[in-house]
Amino acid sequence: MSENENTVNSESIHFDPNGVMVTHNIWLETPTETVELTPGHFYDVFAGSETLPIQFQLGPVKEHGVNGITNEALLAVLIHRTTILDDSIPCDENKQAITHMGNALALFNKRTADRQRCGVEGLNKA
Repeated sequence: MSENENTVNSESIHFDPNGVMVTHNIWLETPTETVELTPGHFYDVFAGSETLPIQFQLGPVKEHGVNGITNEALLAVLIHRTTILDDSIPCDENKQAITHMGNALALFNKRTADRQRCGVEGLNKA
């Protein structure tokens, strides 16, 4: 490793027939230290020659501010994109995927509403 180079240790979690790969980043090695990354927060999507990072919200918003994408935001993107694709080339699988993703989004929103009602939304507590 050169003086200014960082290395990410990761595990592959997805590889599709088009050659797109997704990794879950586990730790980061810098020239001066090794940092263990919080599980489930840092991913890289390798699409052709591009590396596209995805960083999820790390820590409660009330304590750390907004610093990453949420499950809800990512699902909204997937629902929107799949709806557009289904408008062009409709199929039952797209419609079913949209329904299931919509159900998942509704469950996440219910979880948030329940946490708001209990006064713990945005905090790192049950």
